[in-house]
Amino acid sequence: MSLLKHRLAKTVKINRISAIWIIPIVTLCIGIWMLYSHFSQQGKSVTLLAHDASSIVAGKTVIKSRSVDIGIVESVTLSDDYKKVVIHGRINKEMEPLIKNDSIFWIVKPQIGRAGVTGLDTLLSGVYIELVTGKDEAGFNGKPFTLYDTPPLTAPNEAGIRINLESSQSRVVPRGASVLFRGYQVGNVESSNFDIKLRKMKYQLFIAKPFDSLVTQNVRFWKEGGVNLSLSSQGANLDIPSLDVILSGGVSFDVPDGSKFGEQAKQFATYELYPNKKSIQDSQYTDYHEFLLFFNDSISGLDKGAPVEYRGIRIGTVSEVPFYTKQIFDTNPISNHNIPVLIRIEPGRLSNVIDKPVDLASIIIREQNNGLRAALKSANFITGSLYVDLNFYPKYQNEETNIQNQEYGYDTIKTVPTGLSQLQAKIIQTLDNLNNLPLDKTVTEFNQSLEKSQQLLDSLNRLINSKDIQNLPKELKTTIDSLNKTLQGLQPGSTLQNQLQADLQKFEEIMNQLSPVLETLNDKSNSLIFAAPKKDDPQPKARGH
Repeated sequence: MSLLKHRLAKTVKINRISAIWIIPIVTLCIGIWMLYSHFSQQGKSVTLLAHDASSIVAGKTVIKSRSVDIGIVESVTLSDDYKKVVIHGRINKEMEPLIKNDSIFWIVKPQIGRAGVTGLDTLLSGVYIELVTGKDEAGFNGKPFTLYDTPPLTAPNEAGIRINLESSQSRVVPRGASVLFRGYQVGNVESSNFDIKLRKMKYQLFIAKPFDSLVTQNVRFWKEGGVNLSLSSQGANLDIPSLDVILSGGVSFDVPDGSKFGEQAKQFATYELYPNKKSIQDSQYTDYHEFLLFFNDSISGLDKGAPVEYRGIRIGTVSEVPFYTKQIFDTNPISNHNIPVLIRIEPGRLSNVIDKPVDLASIIIREQNNGLRAALKSANFITGSLYVDLNFYPKYQNEETNIQNQEYGYDTIKTVPTGLSQLQAKIIQTLDNLNNLPLDKTVTEFNQSLEKSQQLLDSLNRLINSKDIQNLPKELKTTIDSLNKTLQGLQPGSTLQNQLQADLQKFEEIMNQLSPVLETLNDKSNSLIFAAPKKDDPQPKARGH
């Protein structure tokens, strides 16, 4: 036992780490630090939803803001329902403040639009994704963004006001159309969509600051576009907008004449979009009184919306032409020759003339006993349009008629025949007189005159085609050639001209020699027979004499 006890080895516990583990531990620390550094500098990840991923490549397509690279596309996949493309992108760490809940992403590629050709630089560099930051102070909550195919018309952080419009008209104002105030562009149409439930077009407009102060509660919006030609009794009015509005349309707004500005409109306030400016003026007169009229004349040319005037002052509007209810048609059929027309008397149209409110309907009902009547008048002879004219006719004062003050539940205005029917009768009579003219005899004489004219033309043609007339140009040409040769002989340096100059010089010398003889004959005519007396020699005179 003692021997076994002495043979057992003694063990000593070592408490230090072996040096061989230093390198793996350092390597692990470096790797952890590199991973931390990598992920801490990566920035936020964004998810974009698109209809397709045309030209978008993971690891190559960059994300930019104001043409500066701020990130890159990491992956492109399909959604779980395979209906959309899911694009995952990574934004640089220092660019994270650009990502907000209302930020907008769109793909930049070559496009042709209202502003011209854009995105041509992507032909060389490839398509990229552009980012416009928003103004949401809450920042980014990680929700997916929609990747648009076209850039936004206005940035989310641009100051201004957004307005909603509704319209039941068929003509659509396209996205990007101009918003005008008295012809000056102050904004754009951001979107146009059709509401199936309401069966209306809905638009969203953006009006930039400082023009947003022009949008008040009392403004009205109407459509612009095309060349507007209006014909009235005052003549023709041609309104030609700018070329951009003609091609793309637009929306104008203003406060109607006579209305107050009102308070400032709120964001996303809703207004009605009118088809034109004229319809806005007509829509202001909501206070009206309806009258039923029966015309025995033709109402061709009288349209809905035609004016009702009193001695040139508009006081109402034609509401329905013709106006047939079942009761009216049953008791007043077409065979009665009376055409019912419904009009509106609108006292508000006199607000610019009369300061205080006036009961215009009562005045019209009362003044019919004094000869007030309605008649059809021509508004424009070119277009044939008509209007309803109210005026006093003295011969109808205190006249007893069968027409009651009310019929079919409407107040009535008595009508009188106009000169249009008489004019039509005169035209028919004139046509009958023309038909009774002896046109057969006149036509026969006219045909005879045509035959004589034809004979005269034939004689003239024979004269022109005769040989003498045909040879006349040749003879005339020969004469002109001879005259040209003669004139060429008189040109400077020609023989004939030199001979004439020599003869003229000889004639001049002879005249110089004959000059003394002629002077002598002039002094004494018989000097050729008797010698002329000699003149005395000149005597010198003393100085001073």
